Amino acid sequence: MTDWKAYYQNRKQEVETFLAAADETISKVGSPRKTSREGERRIGRPPYDAGAMLKVNLLRILWRKTYRDMAAFLESAPEFRVKLGLTRAVSHDTIHRYAEELSEQYLQRFNDELTRRLKKTSYASSSMPPVSRSKGTQDVGGLPRTGKGSTAKSG
Repeated sequence: MTDWKAYYQNRKQEVETFLAAADETISKVGSPRKTSREGERRIGRPPYDAGAMLKVNLLRILWRKTYRDMAAFLESAPEFRVKLGLTRAVSHDTIHRYAEELSEQYLQRFNDELTRRLKKTSYASSSMPPVSRSKGTQDVGGLPRTGKGSTAKSG
């Protein structure tokens, strides 16, 4: 018989740990999007926080949700939006647009640091090389590639 209460608590802790590690990694690696220059006039709605949108996309990949499913989830869970750092609901187009803007170079840096952070134990410092060299343990997930923002060389 499955202890669903314990399962729920473990899943909740897993998400909390992941979000804390992602926040720490974003502060270390930097924001995935450059902020607009001071005093620059913008048209339209204010942009969403790039770090929060990165976390939305990472969770979308982790949970294997579509852009529409993730937008619907965030619409129905305002307390979770607050945890992610979002002040208002996000449309599926916005989630997709932020995912497309992420560069391969940024994702590689972020993934390396996040993997190092999540593998860190009380017995090892963060400067130690990762225990596993397996490619499967290093991937955060897949994001759409349209050629925008990609720094990968072809050939």
